[in-house]
Amino acid sequence: MPIHVKRHLMVFASIVLLLILTAGCGYNYPTFSHQGRLLTSTGRPVNGNHTITYKLYHKATGGSPVYTVSKTVHISNGYFDSSFGATDVDPKIFAENTWLEISVDGETLSPRQFLRAAPYAASLISGAAIVGSEPITYTYSGQKNLGSSLIAFNNDSTEKGGSGVTAVIKSATKGVDRLDVAAVKGLALGGSASDHSGPYAAIFRSEHWRGIYSEHGDGSSLSAWFDGDIHVTGNCNGCALAMTARNAGDDALTPGDLVAAVGVEMDEDYGFPMMLVRKAAPGDKVVGVVSTALTREAYHPDTLAQEGYDARPGPANTGDFLEIAMEGLVQARLPQNVGARMGDFIASGEAGVRIAADASGSFGQVMSEPDENGLTWLLLNR
Repeated sequence: MPIHVKRHLMVFASIVLLLILTAGCGYNYPTFSHQGRLLTSTGRPVNGNHTITYKLYHKATGGSPVYTVSKTVHISNGYFDSSFGATDVDPKIFAENTWLEISVDGETLSPRQFLRAAPYAASLISGAAIVGSEPITYTYSGQKNLGSSLIAFNNDSTEKGGSGVTAVIKSATKGVDRLDVAAVKGLALGGSASDHSGPYAAIFRSEHWRGIYSEHGDGSSLSAWFDGDIHVTGNCNGCALAMTARNAGDDALTPGDLVAAVGVEMDEDYGFPMMLVRKAAPGDKVVGVVSTALTREAYHPDTLAQEGYDARPGPANTGDFLEIAMEGLVQARLPQNVGARMGDFIASGEAGVRIAADASGSFGQVMSEPDENGLTWLLLNR
């Protein structure tokens, strides 16, 4: 006999269906609770055991179900209480719009019900933890190996398409706390140092544009800080090889000054070598050009953490830290009496800075005329 469902009860059933998602902890399998009242075409309540089939679709009409289950449900005076899911509904199904279709004894009720946002989603407030165990082989929307506890997928392919994830913080943290504060933080905890196993803390890959862009805000700090060696397999465009040094001379050093090395000292905290320099004088071999004065931030012996060096305006006085460019393009202050012109090779020796006949023995090549500040673009060649 034809069976009909009172729609106002079905609305109530949907609410109960969604609320049940808040149950449990850790990895939540959706559990759907479904209640209602079944009536015959003449309005008489249905009784006895009947088969109810639940199907989930990613389309309002047509298509193939992404989940199907049938339940034998006892009905009394038309009323029934059923459920499905709990352990066999893949939560990833709901990464796309989903509709529920219900059939009773083979008779499909229509239209399909669109599943809206669940109260569980409202629990994803500040501090929420997404817990899961996902193999690398998970594929979504044609993208392979996306296995992760959280996937943010932006399908807008226009020029105005936004980001996959945007993280913004406003912390004014200082000191050692900076090690625990970041807009994005990656911790790779698996693997072992003994066999060099374990994952990357971060992977950035772009098919058609730059893999990563880093920018310092006010220009007084570095765009990036690497606490360890780095390996670069491609070219470094616009780069200059630079080292951190300390001014061991009597004269203040300003950007563009040519410097000579006078020794080395071991860093008192970390034990790495620090080059000592002074302003180059006749007889000195020029090893580099001053890029900027530096301020060394605090060292934290409790965590062995170093805040690093930040660029600052002004000269580097005796004992101050500074950055020395040793290879690549840099602006240098050449003595006016040298009379260097664009294309000239520059060398240093007993007579001081001079024009060299060729690249042999030179430390750089002039690439521009001096600007209004007396600075010339110099290609340092070590």
